[in-house]
Amino acid sequence: MLPFIPKISKIEIDPGDLSLLKSLKGKRVILTPNHAEMTEPYAIFYLSRLLREEFNYLTAREVFEDYFPAGRLLQALGCYSVVRGAPDRNALRATTKILVEGKHWLVIFPEGVAVGLGDALMPFQPGIGQFAFRAYEELIKKEIDGHILFIPIAVRVFYLQTMDVPIDRALQRLEKKLIPGVNQGDKNPLERLFQIGDTLLQTREKEYNVQSRPDTPLSERIGFMKELIITRTAKEVGIKDRPEQAIPDRLRELINALDQMMHQENQGNDREQRFSHNQRERAKTLRQRLETAVNFMALDSCYLEAQMTTERFLDIVGLLEKEVFGKRRFWGQRKAVIKVGKPVDLYEYKERFNKNRKNTLQEISGTLESAVRGMLLELSAPVEFLKTTT
Repeated sequence: MLPFIPKISKIEIDPGDLSLLKSLKGKRVILTPNHAEMTEPYAIFYLSRLLREEFNYLTAREVFEDYFPAGRLLQALGCYSVVRGAPDRNALRATTKILVEGKHWLVIFPEGVAVGLGDALMPFQPGIGQFAFRAYEELIKKEIDGHILFIPIAVRVFYLQTMDVPIDRALQRLEKKLIPGVNQGDKNPLERLFQIGDTLLQTREKEYNVQSRPDTPLSERIGFMKELIITRTAKEVGIKDRPEQAIPDRLRELINALDQMMHQENQGNDREQRFSHNQRERAKTLRQRLETAVNFMALDSCYLEAQMTTERFLDIVGLLEKEVFGKRRFWGQRKAVIKVGKPVDLYEYKERFNKNRKNTLQEISGTLESAVRGMLLELSAPVEFLKTTT
């Protein structure tokens, strides 16, 4: 499936990293990879094959519901569901059982939300430590070795050929939809990308009755739209927005709240069940609205002004495609590179956990996030970009 769905022709891992993982066979292991888009789960499936080790995968509930019958296949391959951001007791019990039995390694994607940007890492959720400590307590009760190892994993993707022609086709497809009849042939790809982004932003501003001055910078307009979507959604959901937090954290908090609403069970009489159904449908609508804020993250000035690579450029194009067409494309064959970090032993945190659980969980997630972020920087894409921009 690799060359056809995520367009991955090969997957690379350093022999030393592979040897490290092989040396951990028989131990209780939680792999914590980054998750920018659909590619990373495929890479971890492939890693399972290389190690001849079966993994279990903690997977967002909507994957099973939105991608039927693929969800059934994923379940057969070791995936099980969790309602993000909720006290999901079933997921907690299943995770505890997997770790206590120690037969399979566990894969958890700690970002919780895939934003489609290979160079951007969402803050890791502290819940990954909560799952592990619950299993640790069960192991101690059974007088079993309580060592549970977190292994940070970084996955980066690179295109295998010059992408000038595919990029031109991708931009033409967006231009045909957003600015038909306008000839962009005399502009370079970056100029065309900005024109597409500006046109799309104007469309969304009209939808939200936002009027901006002609001289307002694009980045400022994008920031305003993201703030508007987040604050309006928070108000409709009924949760307190925290403007002092980073936008990714605020988005994830809203997404988690909406996921809980979408997956609540029917209870009570017919009238209450109808109310629950209406609530779920409303949550789905708001969740789609939030996707616009997520997709516009690609147009953030920090992302656009950094060193532009082919991978970064096509990530931005992909999110614009998702906003316009509802789905992104992968325009050429790619390779995925897997890098493995130093194991983090949960056992070393047990004393701190007993004294201050919240801070310890944040410390563990922060340590793993820092390790993955560092490896992604090491795997930074080559600085070469389109010939037409030089």
